[in-house]
Order: sequence, then C-alpha cells, then structure tokens
Amino acid sequence: MTAQSNGKVETLEGNYAIVLMQPQRAPSRYSLPLFPVLPLKSRNEPVRIPVLNNLDAKPGDLVELTETSSFMIQLSAIQYGIPGLGFIAGLIIGYIFHPQSLAIPLELYQFFLGLGGLVLGGYIGFKWAKALASKPEKFFRMERVL
Repeated sequence: MTAQSNGKVETLEGNYAIVLMQPQRAPSRYSLPLFPVLPLKSRNEPVRIPVLNNLDAKPGDLVELTETSSFMIQLSAIQYGIPGLGFIAGLIIGYIFHPQSLAIPLELYQFFLGLGGLVLGGYIGFKWAKALASKPEKFFRMERVL
C-alpha cells in the first residue's frame, strides 16, 4: 500500500514541480533527520518535495502525491538487510579464519567479529540510504491535479 498526500505546487524547476506540503498533511517520515534533503527543523515548517511534473501542473495547483512502494522496500532492505548480512559474514569469517591459540572462547571471538560486521554493514547501509534519500524525486509521483 502506498501513502497518499495532498500538496500545493509552489514552483516549477525544469520538468519538476516543487510541491509544498503543510506539516499536518506531511507524514512524519518525510522529516526524519536521516534524509539530508528534508531535515527535521521544526514541525511547523512546510515540507518541499520535488516531483516529476507529468501532469503539467501549474504553480498554485493542488495535487495528490503518491509514494512509490519500491522506496520503502529498498530503504527497509538497506537499513536491516545490510547490517544483518554484515553480522552473519563476521560470524562466518570468525569460524573459517580463527587463530589456533585464543585467549577467549571461539564463540566469543566469532561474536566480536560479527559485531564488527554489523557496525560496518550499518555504516554502509547508512551511507547508501542517505544517498538514496538525497533524490526524493525518484520516489514520489503526481497522481492527479485536484
């Protein structure tokens, strides 16, 4: 299921319309600090989202926006899948390449490598999600002019 919201076209920039959404209409995930384009400044400030203007909307038109479903799937896979794979990779590397003489149990050594993989995967996932979120025009589309 996709999220739908109404917004007002503020300006046009090339093929894109900058849609202004009032705070009460903007879902809270649009203002997460994770997204560098849409920082969390104040709950009273409107949110501006660039959207491909395929309906030839003019400034001042009220439009209905739909969030594409692929955005949330990709973001969830990046935020949870990459760190999880990093943890599993750390465990496997600890099992395959372990020193013969360890001062700690093998399971603890594998766990520490798994935590290292989790942190590395989290960092990679964070950078990837941040790069994805810096292009919001790919994840929203105009459904209709109201």
